[in-house]
Amino acid sequence: MLPTEAGHVMVYPNGQATPKVSNLNFAPGQIVPNLVTVAVVNGKVDLRNNSGSVDLIADVTGYYAATGSAFSAAGPVRLLDTRNGTGDRAGAVGQGDAVYLKVTGTAGVPAQGVTAVVLNVTVTNPTQASHLIVHPNGIARPGVSNLNYTPGQTVANLVVVPVLDGWVTFYNNSGSTDVIADLNGYFTS
Repeated sequence: MLPTEAGHVMVYPNGQATPKVSNLNFAPGQIVPNLVTVAVVNGKVDLRNNSGSVDLIADVTGYYAATGSAFSAAGPVRLLDTRNGTGDRAGAVGQGDAVYLKVTGTAGVPAQGVTAVVLNVTVTNPTQASHLIVHPNGIARPGVSNLNYTPGQTVANLVVVPVLDGWVTFYNNSGSTDVIADLNGYFTS
């Protein structure tokens, strides 16, 4: 069933309190995919739709093993929201502009030893078609986008971004848009 009204879905560890952040946002009749990394508790995860009716499909594309880089679930917790100044500044991110987010040493993320963070990144209120690039701070901006959007659209996507100096950069290509980032976890070596 296509969504009957605008809403969002929250995905979180089984049995935990419902978070106040979304993993997937949609409009009536819209089909929207997203990648979500979530801790498994009791062999399960919970999916909750906040309004209307919608069919949910969840495909497992992988899991994390106990060897190699270690993933630690954290949150979900909001680290960045340009609508109200959480994490950086208040105000939309303009054309060719960037915001910078300190991710280490905050919200349960260790101050050292973090190799990457897992963020659910959302753009809302964009003024024109554009894309957002999320990348490690201090390196050249890559030529690939993490989110693509059209005017007035709210789009979310899961992003795994390396951390080099404790900061992450969010670059908006065109127009202006508000940017939101929710922490889902981090990797350590």
